[in-house]
Amino acid sequence: GFGVVMTLGEPDTLGEKLFIILTAIVSGIIEGLVTGWLQWWVLREKFAAVKAKDWLFYTALGAATGWILGMTPPTFLMGQGGATPAPEFSSALIALLAAGAGLMLGALFGFFQWLELRKHTVQAARWIPANAVAWTIGLAIIYLGASMPTAETALATVILIGTVSGLLAGLSVGAITGLFLVKLE
Repeated sequence: GFGVVMTLGEPDTLGEKLFIILTAIVSGIIEGLVTGWLQWWVLREKFAAVKAKDWLFYTALGAATGWILGMTPPTFLMGQGGATPAPEFSSALIALLAAGAGLMLGALFGFFQWLELRKHTVQAARWIPANAVAWTIGLAIIYLGASMPTAETALATVILIGTVSGLLAGLSVGAITGLFLVKLE
């Protein structure tokens, strides 16, 4: 996704914007498959009847839906062909908005996985708030990292910031959902 935006620049045409959204969907599917497999690998120890294909399907569907919902508004606000520039937001406001998005998108992500998990435990509904809390923190970390570089920031520094913030977000989401998981029966 980063490579597409760096190559394409800010999308101006409808076709470019739809291509960015398509890239977001594919990114979500890839993220969902990787995340889903790693989660299933742990989940199968507690709930042996959860089939990998089912968990991967719901996780990829939830991640792709989250990417569509998260990327569509900013994509259609970018590249207004010389219209008024996008407003500048403080890092704190960006983190707050990202946390709110994380709360909603995390709950959505948890809902999709709940569709499978409910077949295996009566406590499955706890998975939805677990993801809401986890992704609230995770997206705040991601967006704080994304807001740090400026146009003058060296590419290597941008990659380092993205890697560190991505790892911290992933560890946060994994730790929080993992704590919820071990309490499910």
